[in-house]
Amino acid sequence: MDRRRDRGTDVVLIEISPEGKLAGRIFAVTLIVSGAVMIVVSWDDIWRVCNAVSGPCVERSAAAMILSMSSLAAIGWGVWIVLRVRLRPVDPEGSSRYVWALGALVALGGIFIAGRIPAYTCARGRFDDVLVLCLHPPSTSDPTSSLLLKKAIVVVSLIVAVLVSVRPRNVRVTGPLSVAVWAVGFGWLLADTMA
Repeated sequence: MDRRRDRGTDVVLIEISPEGKLAGRIFAVTLIVSGAVMIVVSWDDIWRVCNAVSGPCVERSAAAMILSMSSLAAIGWGVWIVLRVRLRPVDPEGSSRYVWALGALVALGGIFIAGRIPAYTCARGRFDDVLVLCLHPPSTSDPTSSLLLKKAIVVVSLIVAVLVSVRPRNVRVTGPLSVAVWAVGFGWLLADTMA
């Protein structure tokens, strides 16, 4: 452990491995960019004039404000990580815990991707949730199920997340992979829900 003097108090800075430092920076930048994108996407909904006390307009505006405040917290957390990682001494045997954060990005990104894929689709007509049938009067047909695909995406993303987390030496490859999976899942979620 390295002890450094900071404004008259002892601050303990635990060594970080080069891989951990890179993973921390990648995770922090991803947090900052994701938070900024969320604020930009929800900006119109925040300032929307609803002319009502309740209803879908008010709910959407309130949700956009909550998401923006959460995004500000994520941006602050990302900046704190960048500053903290910069101060920590580098040691090959140091901590690589930030690699676990990259694994979490893969897992969440995969879950977001699976969540955006519809469970059932119809070749023609419309899907009825209650009957779990495709309705096209005067008849009905069975829908095509994507449940197996959704489950496979979640399982694969969780396996990849574990592999990313337990292999810190490969962070130069797994870091961009983590950001790519997160960007696809988070971007698709934003496009579907906020646009």
